[in-house]
Amino acid sequence: MSVLEVKDVVKRYRNGTLANDGISLSLEPGEVYGLLGPNGAGKTTLVGQLLGLLKPTSGGILVNGVNVVKDPGYARKSIAFLPQTQVSMDDIHVDELIHTVARLRGLSRKAARARTEELIDALQLEEFRHTAMSATSGGARRLASFATAVVAPANLIVLDEPTNDVDPVRRKLLWNMVAEFGRQGSAVLLVTHNLAEAERFIHRLAIIDHGRIVSEGSPASLRTVVTDKLKLELTTLNGLVPHPALAPEPGSENRYLFSQSALPAVSEWLAAQRDAGDVIDFRIGPPSLDDIYQAVVTAGTPSLSEAKSEVVA
Repeated sequence: MSVLEVKDVVKRYRNGTLANDGISLSLEPGEVYGLLGPNGAGKTTLVGQLLGLLKPTSGGILVNGVNVVKDPGYARKSIAFLPQTQVSMDDIHVDELIHTVARLRGLSRKAARARTEELIDALQLEEFRHTAMSATSGGARRLASFATAVVAPANLIVLDEPTNDVDPVRRKLLWNMVAEFGRQGSAVLLVTHNLAEAERFIHRLAIIDHGRIVSEGSPASLRTVVTDKLKLELTTLNGLVPHPALAPEPGSENRYLFSQSALPAVSEWLAAQRDAGDVIDFRIGPPSLDDIYQAVVTAGTPSLSEAKSEVVA
């Protein structure tokens, strides 16, 4: 049985704003599922409905086979959730916060203390143990919030931008823990813009735009959108005119995609520009999930961009 089933969910607000437009997806036990999309794509609205905080206009949502549209309380007590915003319990110490939430989630005093120690050690929070949440760094607060979300067992974990403000070393610890949740059988719904880091942990991902899922599959399968492409990242002086084979990434001034067949010509052009002093540095490599996302949204959803209804996050 799927841990999460979303079927044809539509959410239209009273003012007529269409936030979700027929979204369907499912998560299996042990699966890490990425939900990608720009601000305003409908991700936050969808998560709110999964948690029972918002009611769909139409469609169904099952968590562990339970209809959470009819029983939103089940979703709130069954799903481990890390919101994008920081936990605001400013005066409580980090270890006290984790332990208190563990007790509220039903762990015994002994189990709560053991789990608190496990998470503090795993996330390298020892130096912040006796620090008030208000006095910790943004990254430490984020990790403490993550610890509260996963302090008790859950077979569905929803993480909204889990690595915001977290330093690179501890981000790696967090991602390793996410992967371990999957290996232990929990389904993880991951909402993130940090695609470069999340890519190796995601089994499947959905790209959401204008309230609809416009593409879904494994990272490998979605790479077919740009399978014949290479990516070029340039560090240049101002005023450089790119080679005709280079297609600029939307929203970027120094990243380009180009056909593999154009590699000899692009390489020759780069060498000439570097000799002339116009190119300071460059990197060529395979496309990332960011490139896949840009390609799918830019090329695959012209009809959505013509939608008359405004779509919100």
